[in-house]
Amino acid sequence: MEEQKESAGEAMMLAEPVQQARRPVSPGFTLIEMLAVIAIIGIVAGLMLPAINAARAASRKAACANNLRQFGVGLLSRSTSHGKLTTGAMDWQRDGAVTEIGWVADLVNSGTAVGEMLCPANTYQISESYNQLLTLDTATFDACLNRLGSLPKTAPDGTLIENACRKIHSAGLAPASDARRELIEKQIFDKSYNTNYTASWFLVRSEVSLDANGNLRESVGSCGADPRSRNSTAGPLTVRQVDSSRAPGSVIPLLGDGAPIGSLLQTIGPHAAGSMVVASFTNGPVLTTTMQAPAFPPGTPRDGPAGWWAVWNRQTLQDYRKFAPVHRGICNVLFADGGVRELADDNGDGLLNNGFPSTPDSGFSDATIDVPEKMLMSLYSLNAVRLP
Repeated sequence: MEEQKESAGEAMMLAEPVQQARRPVSPGFTLIEMLAVIAIIGIVAGLMLPAINAARAASRKAACANNLRQFGVGLLSRSTSHGKLTTGAMDWQRDGAVTEIGWVADLVNSGTAVGEMLCPANTYQISESYNQLLTLDTATFDACLNRLGSLPKTAPDGTLIENACRKIHSAGLAPASDARRELIEKQIFDKSYNTNYTASWFLVRSEVSLDANGNLRESVGSCGADPRSRNSTAGPLTVRQVDSSRAPGSVIPLLGDGAPIGSLLQTIGPHAAGSMVVASFTNGPVLTTTMQAPAFPPGTPRDGPAGWWAVWNRQTLQDYRKFAPVHRGICNVLFADGGVRELADDNGDGLLNNGFPSTPDSGFSDATIDVPEKMLMSLYSLNAVRLP
């Protein structure tokens, strides 16, 4: 009996491995099932990606609008004590030392880090004024404009204090030299004097100055007549001009997303040479046919259908091609009432057309009016009269 039990036990022990080997194994994914799961994940990701991108674009547009609102608060606050909203454009060649003159300098010097408040949607991140800073020969500067800025001051310890633009001149830093580039980077760029927003001509020039023939007047003889020059205009916009304008402040633009105007000649900070630079300010009033300012022969009458008054009021518009619709066809613009509004590029040509025909000179793809006058002041003057 005991032998039989032992034999039976041995048989059971021998049988156990066989039974264990036959236990069912949990089935894994087949290749087809795995491919189906991957395909589903891809479809879901594809459906979500546009929504994610749209959310990011909306966030960047909102951040841009917030920047402009803060700039508007600073400019309007300045106007209460100075009368003018700004000292001018960030433009060394046309306005002066960029750390002392211009809306960027005005805000930076009052505590707003403009260079850290760039439009995140605009791939162009540095102002065209940096090419001027890198290349202008200070030995050729004339007396038409003070481009060197304030005179040097001496600190109590005897240290000479002078602004960067003057130091470029006093130190004899040659155009495009490494020493000049380093000074510009450390004393201008690193101190937040930069922007990728473009000022409107109204903000930095406000009105043209005309002579008896309807031509641009030279305030200082032999300094040239140009609608973008301070020599032929009334200078930066004042609160009084806004209040007395025929157009409401809600359509008078101050700042907007900037368009590219060339490439950076040398590396400045994180911006490599070859990066696109943003326009300082818009072009101002031009003829709709030539995209140039009107010009008349001596003796041209003011009145009558062929007079210069009719040309300025009927055939001339503000050129806003240096504003850019960087937010998926939308350009954020700060207006003189402090509001920020969206202007749409309806036909997708990358330009805001406010009434120009499509010509080789204009660059507009067609005559679609993206921004009518009720949305954007487009006449040559804030007091101009639109004729039928």
